[in-house]
Amino acid sequence: MKLMVDQDDIMIYNGFIKNDAHLACEKVRMIVAGIEDATGINSDQSFDVRVIISELVQNAIRHGSAADKHQKVYMSVRLKDNDMLSITVQDPGNGFDALKVIKEEQSLHMCGKADLTEGGRGLFIVKSLCDDMIFNTKGNCITVCKKLV
Repeated sequence: MKLMVDQDDIMIYNGFIKNDAHLACEKVRMIVAGIEDATGINSDQSFDVRVIISELVQNAIRHGSAADKHQKVYMSVRLKDNDMLSITVQDPGNGFDALKVIKEEQSLHMCGKADLTEGGRGLFIVKSLCDDMIFNTKGNCITVCKKLV
C-alpha cells in the first residue's frame, strides 16, 4: 500500500469501495494493515479501528446505498499529527437524522433492550470507540476521529 504524506498528515486511504460485503471486508483489512504499518498500534487499538471502519462501511452499504451493487461508498482515512486517526465515509443515499438515531440507540442500550435486535447498535458502538463523531447536514457523510496511543 502506498501512503501519501502531506506535512503532518499521512493519507492511508482515499477512494471508493464497491457495495459488495466481501470486497468491503477485504478493503477494510487492507486499510487496517496500512494503519498498523504507519502507527505501530497495539492489537487492542487495531481491533477497535477495524470495528469502527467495518461498522461505518457496512452501514453506508446497507442503508445509504440500499446494497445496490452499482453504487459506491467513498472513504478517506488519514493520520493527523502522528496520533489522530480521521475516518470519513460518505454514501450516495438520502441521509438520515443522525442525532435522533444515536439518541434512540443510547436509550435502548440504557434500558437493556439493545440486545433484542440484530441491528441498531452500530453508531452507538462507533461513538463509544471514537473521540469525535461529526455528520454532515444531510446525514449521508460521517467523520470520526480516534486518538491513537
